[in-house]
Amino acid sequence: MTVVGADERGLAYDVFGPLWSVLDLAAAAGSSTLTTFVTAHRAELDGLLAVVQAVGDFSPETMRLFERQGGWGDGSGDVTAESLMLHSGCIEEYPPNVDDPLVLRRMLGMGADLQLARLMEGLVGAAVARGPGVERGTTLVVAAMRRAAALAVPRSVSDVFRMWRVAFLPGVLRPVSPTPETARTGVRAYAHALEGVLLDGPG
Repeated sequence: MTVVGADERGLAYDVFGPLWSVLDLAAAAGSSTLTTFVTAHRAELDGLLAVVQAVGDFSPETMRLFERQGGWGDGSGDVTAESLMLHSGCIEEYPPNVDDPLVLRRMLGMGADLQLARLMEGLVGAAVARGPGVERGTTLVVAAMRRAAALAVPRSVSDVFRMWRVAFLPGVLRPVSPTPETARTGVRAYAHALEGVLLDGPG
């Protein structure tokens, strides 16, 4: 997790990277090009980006990186088997037989799990480093994740939270972690607050 020592763009890329992957996966799930998918879901995406900007207090210039490097501006934006391999953590051998519905479903499912968990990791890191405080930041992180999950292969945000805390938190919070104590304190506070909202609330 990038929490301290990273500039604004570094923190933004920790969010944009998995979010670009989520859009790829969503386009593939709908048998669409990335450009077509983004165009059709522009309003939802804009709403999500507004929340992301608030989470990390990102500047308009930093936010423009998302559009410039998103891969849909050239009018094609085809989702490739290679990109699906990367998004899904190579759950299939290369080259994957994406014409097999089972293979494609497995890649999309694994990809959604992995990239949404990575997105939560990036959002929490940005919130700890630059956000508006735990109470407001938690509300924003949950709102962003709900919007992103609605675009991707459907996932409950409470399930994404469970995956995130198991896959990412131990490496940050253990005493032997290189993460500074102040950052660990911030991450732990977000983990507790998110648990209260997502596991004790409606999810």
